[in-house]
Amino acid sequence: MTALALAVPLPALAQASGSATATAEAAILDPGTVVKTADMNFGQIAKPASAGTVVLVPTASPVCNVTGGLVRTGTCQPAEFAVMGQKQGRIRMREQNGGVITLLGPSGATMQVTNITLSTTDLTPINGAGGWNLGRHEITSNNGTARFRIGGTLHVNANQQGGAYNGTLQLEVNFN
Repeated sequence: MTALALAVPLPALAQASGSATATAEAAILDPGTVVKTADMNFGQIAKPASAGTVVLVPTASPVCNVTGGLVRTGTCQPAEFAVMGQKQGRIRMREQNGGVITLLGPSGATMQVTNITLSTTDLTPINGAGGWNLGRHEITSNNGTARFRIGGTLHVNANQQGGAYNGTLQLEVNFN
């Protein structure tokens, strides 16, 4: 048996200096602006043997409830938006996905989000929504800003193919 020893010289300690940078951001919003502040996220789901759902309740402290024996962990985040208008200004909102968001995964596998729901802060529902499926609302904050969150029900198939799934929620906000 042969033993081998290797000696590596250690660098001498010297006075150190360095620098680092950070990014600072700000957004100036004009009245009549809507911005996305968070994406919708259902978390991670273990590959299911049977079908089930993940119901994302879009509150300030969101909840993801599972059915069908699904095992889910991680982030539970509704899509979140902010609008800049004026106090007592009115907005109408609608999702333009026909009530279904299709998530595309690996090799063309899909899942769907249905039952799209809305939760608001500093918005009060009012009559006269017409064809605006997320309703008509009045901004109640003194500064004219309001937040709203969108959730829904993710349908997971039995033996759903593993991987990341992504889709787009198309939203229209009309200030009037």
